[in-house]
Amino acid sequence: MKSTRKPTQKDVATHAGVSQAAVSSVLSGDAAGIRPEVQERIRDSAKALNYVPNRMAQALKTNRSMMIACIVPDLSNPFYPPLIRAVQKVVEPQGYDVIALSTDGSGAAEARMIELCIDRRVAGIVGVFFVATIRELAGALAADIPVVRYESAPKRGGALPVDDYYVDNHQVASALTAQLIGLGHRDIVFMASPGGPERARIGGYSAALVAAGLTPRVVTAPSYSIDGGAAIAAELLAEGSGRPTAIMCADDLLACGTIRACQTSGLSLPQDMSVTGFNNLAMTDVLNPSLTTVSLGQELFGQLAGERLLARVRGDVEGPGEAVALPYAIVDRASTARPRGDTSSSRVQQASLPDTGISGNAS
Repeated sequence: MKSTRKPTQKDVATHAGVSQAAVSSVLSGDAAGIRPEVQERIRDSAKALNYVPNRMAQALKTNRSMMIACIVPDLSNPFYPPLIRAVQKVVEPQGYDVIALSTDGSGAAEARMIELCIDRRVAGIVGVFFVATIRELAGALAADIPVVRYESAPKRGGALPVDDYYVDNHQVASALTAQLIGLGHRDIVFMASPGGPERARIGGYSAALVAAGLTPRVVTAPSYSIDGGAAIAAELLAEGSGRPTAIMCADDLLACGTIRACQTSGLSLPQDMSVTGFNNLAMTDVLNPSLTTVSLGQELFGQLAGERLLARVRGDVEGPGEAVALPYAIVDRASTARPRGDTSSSRVQQASLPDTGISGNAS
């Protein structure tokens, strides 16, 4: 009869050829002083034996729960679930659970969620913060809770153990604007919404237009939502002959609403109006027309954030945080084209994209 006995730390130690104390240290996240190759051998042995750590015992030993907290602005926004799932894929095989906390982009809510994480003694925090700064994170750092942030502008790293992974949204927006200018568009409106990467994206958009001798025009939707985008787009379309030929939306949800408003008004896309978004949500490939947008590496960030947190919890990484640029890609689809009636042969040349590690155009 097949044995149903659960493997123990002693079994893992025997399999890996190490002491039980070493197994306990590595699997509880306190691996300081243990060589990386030994740590890897212990984890491989635990996996081979299907060893499941006693989470309650680990929590008592380390005074830290086996939970990783993901703090994001809006769990209903399709941008964030892939990020959270990517964190899960990394940390759950190592015995950690993931909890997701939503803040609605409120600074007060961000501060409350950080305090909740301290009270719950989470093992680490992955954060997308619209308002919270190092000041609000000071309590978590004092409690020895590592933090990894997804940032919307370049960072330089610092003396504190906070790791930043960022997308240069100024650069991204500038490149996307240059692409529209290269198609012949002269009246390009940017549709923003309060919070998050809005300032950086407006800055990049404005810089590209000014460099081409064109005038920026920014409108603001009440929220990052389909309905918000549709409402503001309807106002733009009511301008009649004075309406723009292209609308750059700060988010794919705004772009979906803009497309809806254009089609409701009887416009033909992209002939009568070019529309772009940001974030490359799954829905954007099945819209009619499919949406030109920007992929911002949220899944890659989730993977890297999970790996970095585990490294800090185990003691593999100590000291000041790092700042890492994430790659992006303009995903060129069917919602953009030359403006109707444009026969100019001297259009501004499309700017080349910087080397981001990902091809500039993807389909």
